[in-house]
Amino acid sequence: MSFLELPNLPAGDVNTAVIDGRAPRSIKTALERLNISAILTEAHPDVYQAIAYHPDIMLHHIGGEVMVYAPNTPESLVKSLEARGFELVMGHTALGNRYPLTIPYNVARVGGFALHNTRYTDPVIKELLAARGVEFIHTNQGYSKCLTCIVDSNSIITSDQDIYKRAGEYGLDVLLIEPDESIRLEPLNMGFFGGASGLVGKQRLAIAGHLKTHGSCRKILDFLSLKCVDVVMLNDERLIDMGSIIPVMQNRQAGS
Repeated sequence: MSFLELPNLPAGDVNTAVIDGRAPRSIKTALERLNISAILTEAHPDVYQAIAYHPDIMLHHIGGEVMVYAPNTPESLVKSLEARGFELVMGHTALGNRYPLTIPYNVARVGGFALHNTRYTDPVIKELLAARGVEFIHTNQGYSKCLTCIVDSNSIITSDQDIYKRAGEYGLDVLLIEPDESIRLEPLNMGFFGGASGLVGKQRLAIAGHLKTHGSCRKILDFLSLKCVDVVMLNDERLIDMGSIIPVMQNRQAGS
């Protein structure tokens, strides 16, 4: 097994991913059938219930074995990642129960770019990404990862107008979709497509639910087809925002 050098962008088949500990049994079973071991989160005590288990709220994968975590992230999750060889670095910013205190780690990493409201990005993340030559794209949207589905190193899907505009200005290929209340994020009225998805292979996108329930289903499938990305729908139910399916380890490639 090997770490993902580029976060969110596996070079081969993913064998380990971090997901919301409340994920439905059907989704966990579907990942098992893909030979993916799920690292399950526990609730972060400092944020509200809807997102308390979301990995993209409390963790940010810098690349390779390095991962930043928010203070008060459950010790069991930190130790589970450390047991797999990750170097866990505590961030500087404590999370809180309301926006913008919920967003410091919710950075959308897309290849050599990082999308976020940089006024609130945790400084440890800023420092570590800058050292790797990653360029920040400032957006007014703090929940950048929740609202960004990474398709490849140059392509994303979002329902956020500002992410669409700013990412496009930097040359990223962006599909803008409509916000859709079919994406569950209880008890709120809707979640986001980025939080309901994640790559589980170099050209394989896993979706927590079935796309037929989403109003932009055809647009999304056409865009993924254009990018030669296959879709794995993890169950036949409505999409569910789980704070992203975060791939963190993959099978070693031939010759590596």
